[in-house]
Amino acid sequence: MILGFANKIEMSNLKDEIENLKRENNNLRQINDDYNSVLNEEFSTASFAIDWDAMKAFSVERNWGNGRPVTIIGYMISEAAVHTEDNVTYKDVVREWTLHCSAVKHEELVKEFNTWKAKKK
Repeated sequence: MILGFANKIEMSNLKDEIENLKRENNNLRQINDDYNSVLNEEFSTASFAIDWDAMKAFSVERNWGNGRPVTIIGYMISEAAVHTEDNVTYKDVVREWTLHCSAVKHEELVKEFNTWKAKKK
């Protein structure tokens, strides 16, 4: 069957659109690779210090967040729950702190946390 002129143009346009989408996909893959590289180089290797007493931490766990492994520290914080003219009542609330760090750094934090817990007893 012979394609009409309009069909040939439509096929040509579709081929062009496919090529454009392939280029766009490759660009997005490059952006994603660049983003992951920054995460790996900057955040995974960055150091940080935790004041376990001030934080009132109760857990350190490894989980998945934003498509990558993360460390989550569970902690308690006192937040104002009720205000009156003369008084503020506080309530302990559970919060999470998400850290983008390597599995090695995670294990160091777990060890640090367990040492801190043992000292509290």
